[in-house]
Amino acid sequence: METLMTTKEAATYLKLNYMTVYKLAQRGKIPATKVGGNWRFKKEILDDWIAREAVAARGDILVVDDDPRVREVLEEVISAQGYKVVAVGSGEAALEKVEKRHYDLIFLDLVLPGINGVEALAAIKEKDKKAVVAIVTGYGDDPIAMEAMAQGPLLLIRKPFKAEDIREVLHVVIRARR
Repeated sequence: METLMTTKEAATYLKLNYMTVYKLAQRGKIPATKVGGNWRFKKEILDDWIAREAVAARGDILVVDDDPRVREVLEEVISAQGYKVVAVGSGEAALEKVEKRHYDLIFLDLVLPGINGVEALAAIKEKDKKAVVAIVTGYGDDPIAMEAMAQGPLLLIRKPFKAEDIREVLHVVIRARR
């Protein structure tokens, strides 16, 4: 009889957060079976899934932050994972980019010169209904962050962030969209 992994075991095996694996299973984005109300995973099937995902083409990412150091760090981390990165320093520049093409993921700061991140988010969602946005901010508990989250970005990353935080977002968001 084959041994099935629990969600926690699968998360450890995949080097992902427990809740990330749970939500992927819940959304049908990762091969899983519900047994007795709990998600279970077969190692062999996960290995096949990982192999298929590894050969899938990487996506295009837009980074929007007015701090050149933050843009540079995000560009380095994201491009090291094989993604094409476009980085801009304002909400207006982000809107110009989104008008021209779809991005698989957008990292968006909230405090920007000109139009702020909340306004940029609304305009991005209007221009690209399928846009997936990760808010990157040092103001996670601020009302501006709550206002942005109410518009439906997938997640919020607090500054200062770690490179691993960005890699996990890439892994989860890009893979979940396929």
